[in-house]
Amino acid sequence: MANILRQGLGVARTALQYQQRRFAGNLPVKPNKFVEEWATRRELIEQEFKWDRKTMTQVLTFGLLVPYAIYSVTVMEYEHADDFAKRPKREVWGGSDA
Repeated sequence: MANILRQGLGVARTALQYQQRRFAGNLPVKPNKFVEEWATRRELIEQEFKWDRKTMTQVLTFGLLVPYAIYSVTVMEYEHADDFAKRPKREVWGGSDA
């Protein structure tokens, strides 16, 4: 029994002693032309970006309308919960009393 344990520990010790380490410079990496093109475009985004109708619509939609819609739904939920629990209404911006 002790002999089997000693052999197992010897194998584990040898495996730890000769464990191969690999770093990125040691790997056979091939550059992907699509990834390289994407990275180049990402670095030069300020030269490609244009203000036009599409980008302005996206800025207004996701910068103003979506946050306002989320806030309005949240206020409605608070008011509904207050009505259900028979509590006095809270004074919040965008509430039905404001």
